[in-house]
Amino acid sequence: MLRTKYYYNPATCSYERVQRSISTFIIRSALYIFFSVVLAVLMGRYYRVRFISPTEVKLLQENERLKAYYHMVQKKIEGSVALLTRLQQQDDELYRLLLNTAPLSAAERNAGMGGVNTYAHLGKDTLIAQTLSKAEQLDSKLKVQQQSYKQLRELAKHKMAKLASTPTFPPVSKKHLKRISAHFGMRTHPIYHIRKMHEGVDFSAPIHTPIYAAADGHVKWVKNDKKGYGNHLLIEHGNGFQTHYAHMHTIIIKQGQRITRGQQIGTVGNSGDSTAPHLHYEVYSNRHRVDPIQYFVGELTAAEYEAVRKQATHPTQALCSNF
Repeated sequence: MLRTKYYYNPATCSYERVQRSISTFIIRSALYIFFSVVLAVLMGRYYRVRFISPTEVKLLQENERLKAYYHMVQKKIEGSVALLTRLQQQDDELYRLLLNTAPLSAAERNAGMGGVNTYAHLGKDTLIAQTLSKAEQLDSKLKVQQQSYKQLRELAKHKMAKLASTPTFPPVSKKHLKRISAHFGMRTHPIYHIRKMHEGVDFSAPIHTPIYAAADGHVKWVKNDKKGYGNHLLIEHGNGFQTHYAHMHTIIIKQGQRITRGQQIGTVGNSGDSTAPHLHYEVYSNRHRVDPIQYFVGELTAAEYEAVRKQATHPTQALCSNF
């Protein structure tokens, strides 16, 4: 109940009742309510700062755990990015160099990155948006690297197939490679005694010395002639390569048979127009006879290859009459 207030009136020398207007009452009431609300808000904030509720404690703890997980994810992403960078360097500086192909450009490696921000609705600076953006970039780069390795595998298969068909395996053992009786090139024919082109290499070796296939392939034909090359055969290797083996004593393979690199195909003999046991060996590249010695470099050490090469340029007596 409101108290009645009086004031002293000097004119009448008496106390008179204070007359309050409605507007004054409303203003004072409003000010009282306003300051009460302000005080309540300040006290509430002070209480929340000084005294944390159990629910807030749980939320704060959960927030800290989420931050810890975030930092763990960041470290894993950074580790994956570092590993991917090393793989990219190996890709460009080792594998593509060995396979003789150009490295990927920066534009190719960054294909599919940039453009529309998928996570813009999450806020640019939020932890989850940053993490998802980094993960998406890593995923894009991994897909490019996956395609690169797929391409390298195909190139490697092609190179391996080409290498397997290249006649690099010596047709006789190393101890017989230096025993070259006739080199590739012009020579004096042993029967006609005129200068003619000798389109192969003759390796002198005892009868029954094993003869090996120079590369993978199949036997195109086998012939047993009384004259000329005598017992001889031709192996088709693919990629334009063929090898011819002549004056053999025995042939242990058949026409059409698949042959692997280094497989024994027969033995050295003295058949046909031959004056002593030896192997006449020819290499065809795109239907043209080429010097077989140049292909042995991959199977011999530098010293061994140089010794064979020198011997091939200083032949002894020719042992056969083949051209």
